[in-house]
Amino acid sequence: MAAPSPSHSLARIHGALQLPLYDRCKEIKYIIEESSIKDLHSLLPMLLENIFGFNNTQGWGLKTISASWQPYDFVALRDFLSPNGPVMQTVYRLLVENIYRFEFPLKCLPWPSRCLIDEGAIPVLYMNKLQFLTNGQAADYILLNAFEYYLFHFSYYLVNAQHLRAGSYNWNTPTDALYIALVEEYMNYFLPAEGTGVPPIRTASTPLPSSPINSSKASYSSFQGSPFGSPKSREASPFSLRSFMRSGSQQQQQTPTTVEQSGGNQQETWRSETFLQIVAEMWLNQNSLETAQRYGFSPGSNTENVLPCQDHVKVIRMLVKHVHYFTNSVRPENISSLHQCHYGSYWDGFKRSAMSQEIQKKLYSFLKHSFLRWPLDYSFRLVLETWLSYVQPWRYFGGKDGESPTHKQETVQDRAVDAVWQQFVTDNLLFFTVLFQLFLPRVFRTDLSHPRNTYMLFRVCKVFSQMGLNTLIEQAECALTDVHYPLRHGYSPNKSFTHPAGRSSTAAVLRIQFAELEGPGFQYQPLFSLECENMIEQLLEDIQKAKAENQAVAAARSTSENQSWWAWLFSDAYYNDDLSPSEIKKTDTHLRQSEVYLRTIFDIKTDPARRKQVAWGPSSATSTPGPAAISSTLPDCIPGENGPQLTPLGRYQLMNGLRRFDITLRGNPDLQPIRSFECAPLVRLLHAFSTALNKKHHAAIAQVSEREDFVARILQQFLCCPVARSHAVPAPLVRWQPRISLRFAASYRNMAYAAVLGAAVYASGHGLFVFVLLLFLMALSYGAIGAVSTRSPRHKQQ
Repeated sequence: MAAPSPSHSLARIHGALQLPLYDRCKEIKYIIEESSIKDLHSLLPMLLENIFGFNNTQGWGLKTISASWQPYDFVALRDFLSPNGPVMQTVYRLLVENIYRFEFPLKCLPWPSRCLIDEGAIPVLYMNKLQFLTNGQAADYILLNAFEYYLFHFSYYLVNAQHLRAGSYNWNTPTDALYIALVEEYMNYFLPAEGTGVPPIRTASTPLPSSPINSSKASYSSFQGSPFGSPKSREASPFSLRSFMRSGSQQQQQTPTTVEQSGGNQQETWRSETFLQIVAEMWLNQNSLETAQRYGFSPGSNTENVLPCQDHVKVIRMLVKHVHYFTNSVRPENISSLHQCHYGSYWDGFKRSAMSQEIQKKLYSFLKHSFLRWPLDYSFRLVLETWLSYVQPWRYFGGKDGESPTHKQETVQDRAVDAVWQQFVTDNLLFFTVLFQLFLPRVFRTDLSHPRNTYMLFRVCKVFSQMGLNTLIEQAECALTDVHYPLRHGYSPNKSFTHPAGRSSTAAVLRIQFAELEGPGFQYQPLFSLECENMIEQLLEDIQKAKAENQAVAAARSTSENQSWWAWLFSDAYYNDDLSPSEIKKTDTHLRQSEVYLRTIFDIKTDPARRKQVAWGPSSATSTPGPAAISSTLPDCIPGENGPQLTPLGRYQLMNGLRRFDITLRGNPDLQPIRSFECAPLVRLLHAFSTALNKKHHAAIAQVSEREDFVARILQQFLCCPVARSHAVPAPLVRWQPRISLRFAASYRNMAYAAVLGAAVYASGHGLFVFVLLLFLMALSYGAIGAVSTRSPRHKQQ
């Protein structure tokens, strides 16, 4: 039977795309099985563009299909796109002859990569994929083989601006979302934590594609120990310092026979390498620090500033955790002699370098950009948990067959960080120090009395307070200095760090790493430095204030719950009713534990005299404190001719949000800003009416306010009493006379009470007279109760 012509296959595909999703997958599977390789070359681009919503097409809804709402469509499409499904089998069939290439638009690549291509500095991933025109300029597309073409479409689907406009899909249950389920299945298949590699392709033998990924064969195979740590610790740790520690001459001596004898087939491993490189490129390389420093993100410049969505960050965290499992599953090397040069298998070499070579630099740029530009709300916790997952690789071990390590329950109790992870901490020192110092300004700008913000601070403090972690960080920072000093945390330092050769080589590697991640002009600020400790002490002061505010909220709630319903009905006091008693208690617990953790990490005693002094210039600490320097919440000031003046330290505190001036009303109390619970037009109308009454009857009002008889005390309940002078403000306030203020009637709550009363009067069959009479009686009762309960209403604060 003759194979169908390409036009016939295309017509059948077009017809199948109009069917419901379940029948569509089934029909396209039959068409693929009956088509030749030449036909598949024409069918694959149209099929992938239709699936992933490319070129303004709607797509098949991979982000919206869930197992709980569309179980049949979920199973059908997951099987259709699985690593062994019809689409992937089509990809493998097109790889057999290795002659078919597909065009992927250059505009869909991340902006940093496009900038490098425009400058002529082609990234390694695109080295053999770019096409150049006759004038020497790069074409507007890259040529990919079928496997790369599918992965670029799949990974671009997550960051496609066309699908981001629909918003977040709230992937709280990963196994319930189709796209997340596919990401997990691909990671388990191409980056298996168990076994010796990717399962072989079931079709005919596939030749190794000509790709820069496979050109550096020995780069994954040759790993030597770092200049610090004993040989035993080097065997146990899956990480090592990067290219500085490798020997080029020894890489050239390795033969393919060595790789095959030690296990791990390079011809199958290339798919894992390609998968990890492409997803890291498309998901993590949307914002590059190097490109941002060169071009900036000014509004007038031709730059892109991509802020990832919440679903994007969730996928990144899944990738980070899975790669940790993947890297930690490497088999230990059996070294019989310290002078033996052992390379291990190609697969194990790829496992060791997967995180450091493909993830580290791009993830650092991703996290730093998010730390600097993410909104100050609770959604930042997704970025925070991704960061904390990366800096704790010791938590991710194991993973049974058939069980996703990404969803493995973390039931292991907190324990000390072993010294074997010194290499990882040193290799990723900027993740522990720079990002922590970027986290502190965000804490200063948030409300620590809110339970969600407090919990984020608690999570970071708990992770960094793990026993031994601060010592590992301090040891890595010691390697950057020429003078050795004893560690203050009381632990025994690694002997390799005290050795001059080990310290100098480690410092050289760290400086190279700083230049690679941050740029050549980067100035490193140690975590355990004087400036950072001053910020921590300032944070401890903010925690104390948040604890006091939290206790005040609890006391206000307790007082409100104990007062009578009549007093609550006419009370103008508002407190934060969003927090339940359990949340208030939990917030206080997190604040106390965060304070303990911070003091443990930085070895800060409770003695306030231990505070370090920074050369900020003249300060209120060395001069007579003025009125504005009395409160610890105010910026640092010194007395001047015209009142308190900000010192350099005070300007720094004010600009960075460390301290702020107390906002106190100094004008007419009746002209306070309109609240959100007030009707703005009614406030203005009642203010004009009250002003007219006060202007006309000011003499009578003043006379009533001075009387002490019972009738006068009743009338005084409806007057706003004088405002006392505030001692927290250096300038005196104007003393406002007793007056009438009808602003309370503009409150939505009071309007609602009046509406309910009017509805009750109307339902009982009475008219407006009864309604006004009831209001008068209620006001008279309120005044009488107030007159009886207080003898000095003039001293009541507004």
